[in-house]
Amino acid sequence: MVLKPIRAKIPTPWALWGCLALLAWLALPAAAQTGALDYGGRLGQQRGPEVAFRPQGPTVMMGAIDPARRAWYVPQELFHEYRFRQWETTAYSRQAYERYVSPSIEGGYFYDIYGNLLTRGWLLYNIEQSSPQESGSVVFKDRRFRRWFSDVVVAADQKGQYSYALTVANDLRTTLTPMIFTKPRMDGLQVDLASDKYESTLVYSRISGPRSITGQDARRTNLTSLVAGRFTAQVGDFVRIGFHNANAHQSNTLNNKKIIDSFITGSLTQDQNLEAINTIEIVLRDDSPEDGIGGAAFFPDASDIVIRYADGSVDRGKDIRFEALVEGGFPQAGFFAADGGEEIRLTYDFNSTVFVNRASGSKEDIVDVELRLVLGNDYQVWMTSDRQTNQQGSSVLLMVEQAEGNVKDLSNLRTLSFEYGLPTATNVSGATIEMTNVMGFRLYGEYDLSWSFRKYPNISSEKHRTASGILGSRSAPAWMLNASKDRGHWFGYAEIYSIDPRYNTSSFIANQNGFIDYEADRNRIELVEDNDDQDRNPDTFRGDWFFPDRQVFPGWDVNNDFIVDFNQNDNRVKLNDVPDYEEPFLRFDVDRPEFLFGVDMNSNYWVDLYENDEAPDYPYPKDHEGFNLYAGLHVTPNLRVMAGALREELISSNQRNHSTYALVDYDGSSSRYGRLRIFEMTKLVKDDIPDPLLQWAPGTAILGGALTPVPDPLLARDTWVNQLFVGHSFQSARLRLTNKLNYVLFHQLMGESRRERHNLDPQDFFFGLMNKASYQFEAGPVALEPRWKSEFRKQTRGLFAAQETTSLRELFSVLAELRILTSTRIQTGVEYVLFEDFDQDINDFSSTTFGLQLSNASPYLGYNLTTQAGVVLERRDPRGRDAFTITETYVTIYAGR
Repeated sequence: MVLKPIRAKIPTPWALWGCLALLAWLALPAAAQTGALDYGGRLGQQRGPEVAFRPQGPTVMMGAIDPARRAWYVPQELFHEYRFRQWETTAYSRQAYERYVSPSIEGGYFYDIYGNLLTRGWLLYNIEQSSPQESGSVVFKDRRFRRWFSDVVVAADQKGQYSYALTVANDLRTTLTPMIFTKPRMDGLQVDLASDKYESTLVYSRISGPRSITGQDARRTNLTSLVAGRFTAQVGDFVRIGFHNANAHQSNTLNNKKIIDSFITGSLTQDQNLEAINTIEIVLRDDSPEDGIGGAAFFPDASDIVIRYADGSVDRGKDIRFEALVEGGFPQAGFFAADGGEEIRLTYDFNSTVFVNRASGSKEDIVDVELRLVLGNDYQVWMTSDRQTNQQGSSVLLMVEQAEGNVKDLSNLRTLSFEYGLPTATNVSGATIEMTNVMGFRLYGEYDLSWSFRKYPNISSEKHRTASGILGSRSAPAWMLNASKDRGHWFGYAEIYSIDPRYNTSSFIANQNGFIDYEADRNRIELVEDNDDQDRNPDTFRGDWFFPDRQVFPGWDVNNDFIVDFNQNDNRVKLNDVPDYEEPFLRFDVDRPEFLFGVDMNSNYWVDLYENDEAPDYPYPKDHEGFNLYAGLHVTPNLRVMAGALREELISSNQRNHSTYALVDYDGSSSRYGRLRIFEMTKLVKDDIPDPLLQWAPGTAILGGALTPVPDPLLARDTWVNQLFVGHSFQSARLRLTNKLNYVLFHQLMGESRRERHNLDPQDFFFGLMNKASYQFEAGPVALEPRWKSEFRKQTRGLFAAQETTSLRELFSVLAELRILTSTRIQTGVEYVLFEDFDQDINDFSSTTFGLQLSNASPYLGYNLTTQAGVVLERRDPRGRDAFTITETYVTIYAGR
């Protein structure tokens, strides 16, 4: 075998250079291989001066393409940008562990509807509505909305004369006008825009569902929404006009009605449109039952029902012999009467044999039911059906109409036509005009119309007939005009107003399934809240605020600490149900509420400034119309006199409040003689309009919520009323004097027989005289203050009840204080009280109270601690009974700022 030498093939220079280039290329980093890293859309796209981040879908990185067969479990961006190899051993001996995502970057990515990246962070608030769609209404609130931003977020901008603000809040205080929309705590959003001459406000709230939902989508198909807005324009330098609208409506997101129609008239919820109506019931009542005569007069032979069907056919009840079952009432010549507490019930049964056999269609085909009732005299019309119920399934009556005045002779006989339907919306629209300094006049005027829309259910249709057209006769007006003028020492004021009894700013709230309880307060809302004390809490229980205010005392919280000033030492931790004017040592400074004075234009024995009721806070009461005007003269800077007249009537009855009055008030002070206040008002009044109140009764703890119903005693049916107050106060460095006289008299001008019929005395009055003095001086290291107070009362009635009494209370006391060490003092006091009841001796008593207290105020751990320890001993000696002693000891520590 011959071995042949092997001859190596030497590569050509070109092949050698090619291999070397390949090895060099493989050794280069990816950036050198491709020229530049491909980051996809993570760095955004340059569009002019801005960089936009928009969703573009996944992209392919050329540098990550490798035609190898082995399986890859590595995202291409990790392979391409970070040179990550899944087969590499993870070791942190030479290179420390690094987080994949920096801990400073949190939250999620959010984009707008055009795909622009908005931010990486948190969704705080979202509200949206889509239809037709199941659960198309969504409200979302993140917990950070409350924790980080205290339930309020504001987005605003301004340039030149233009500015706007978008405010979202859980407790938004907002007002358009006091006649159509004012809420102290609204859960929703408000948008405000303004320029030099124009301003506009838009308010929205989805008031269905609890306001406390956070951290999750609150989705609903059936909902109640609130939409309100106002636009104002400056006309010239002195005139501003405004237009406004407020609306609360039911809707369901499966309905594809036009959005404007839905916002105004509302839509039936799923539950409202779930079944056909079986019965409709009409109830007729006396609008003035107290007189016992001239109530509703119903003429059944002239009345009828008109039924319309989906196919366009129409039935008249008389034609098919389908008539109401009439119950109640007193038969008269051709009509039935409902006088006093009597009522007439009309029941239309669509399951009756007559309707089933004679009607042009079935009850499921009905799209509209119109009632045509011939009525006269003083009537009320109420309406319900088997689908208008409460939670227990019982039918709930809602008022439809009432007569004007108190007609008793059938002179107002008419055919009243109205359609039945389930409530779907409340809408209030109006306009205002304001003038300032136009020929010396100031003027404010407002005119509003309210509609209460209803729709008849029909399960086979999404569109339903509205029972009240936007230009129909079912609107209820409310209007007011205030004007004033000052000219030198003279001044004048006039107000004229009218609020229809059917004027309505309330609406119902649907639950998740669309069911509405037409009786419960929790299923109602008010566009104009009852908030007589103007704090943050609505006074009444409503569906959008579940915690009614039980601490309502208008005018009795001058220091704004939300505690009634007549029981200042009462709070939520340390309860106290004794009014301060009855407590030892406190009763020297605090006077009982009967010594407050002011005007009482509604003559219900209460000063108007301190009244509380359960009605919406309209500027004037509902069902009232009339005018009030007065003119006066500033005799001196401290003295003015005026005279005026009030003429006010109820629209729905013949009751009225007519008064002619004159008033003098003086408020002057000097450093030498002190301050002197005189208030004198005399008036002739004929007032039989009841104005009941719901007043805070002194003598109850703040958590008790003792709101006491106070009926109007109607003392001024035909009466001369006189109010006189004289107050004098003087204070120097040591001496303090206070004197008050308050006298309120209702003197009846009617004869004895009329007084007996109304159960009135010839006179009702309150006379109170209060005098007190104190003097401070030092006896060595001890500060002393002797005090004296005398209170005399003679009255036939108090603020809360008719209570005749004549009494005198004399109070003598001495307070002493000794300061020891740096922040410690000893306080002691002795008080002697002598009470004399001139009507009943059994109420007479004398008492002696002794108090000793050690008080220390010192800082501790950043707080100011107040420590008190003491004892109070009261020896009371009632006339005719055994004396007894009341003992109290205490050690108390307070931490404050």
